[in-house]
Amino acid sequence: MELLSTDPDRPGVFAFGQFAVGIFAFGQIATGVIAIGQVARGVVAVGQAAAGLIAVGQVSFGVFWSAGMVFVGGRGFGFGLKLLPMVRVERSERPELKPPTPWAAIRDGAEDRGWVLAELHDGRATVDGQPLPVELSPAAARGLERARAEGHTHASVRIGAETRVASDARGYREAVDHDRALVARHVVTWREALPRLRFEGPLTSIPWLLLRALGFAALPVAWWLLAGEAVYGLFD
Repeated sequence: MELLSTDPDRPGVFAFGQFAVGIFAFGQIATGVIAIGQVARGVVAVGQAAAGLIAVGQVSFGVFWSAGMVFVGGRGFGFGLKLLPMVRVERSERPELKPPTPWAAIRDGAEDRGWVLAELHDGRATVDGQPLPVELSPAAARGLERARAEGHTHASVRIGAETRVASDARGYREAVDHDRALVARHVVTWREALPRLRFEGPLTSIPWLLLRALGFAALPVAWWLLAGEAVYGLFD
């Protein structure tokens, strides 16, 4: 291989001419790893008509990405056929939380208030697999109902202790009995799960995805026939 070539029968690192063949090829009809011309084919191809793994042109064919007025490729920009669907990774992010308080500390009276981490099962808060034995304020009840509707799995529950009269004294000398009640005043909920892939856009049902997969599998074969074999010949 020559450093500089203008003869299509003698490929070069840099090739120029009406028919340019080389690593970097520039010509009306260019074939190379990087090819630029009216008709270009290669790994990266730019031209009025271009075929490559990545291709840009008025009419272009790109296995992985293509751009043009009319194109066929895995993904691309312009008016054309995209065989790879748009994929978005959904991640569940835990919101910013207050420092948690151990449930046992509030339950046993060591603490009178705090935020307790809980799991949600059908909108009901549980700790260590057991239902959280607290009263729900209207705000907390509404929060848990929203969490159930949105499929949330975890919660941080703000719990406070209240002292209530348990029974009336029968005489002014008798002590009044009191009970300690735990009330959930507020909840912060979220869904905690492994990241998952989500296909976006039209034609993303299972039959269409299978059909698009078959079409994408055919792209490398088409590229090899249009450009790959010629590029491989540069190094043979």
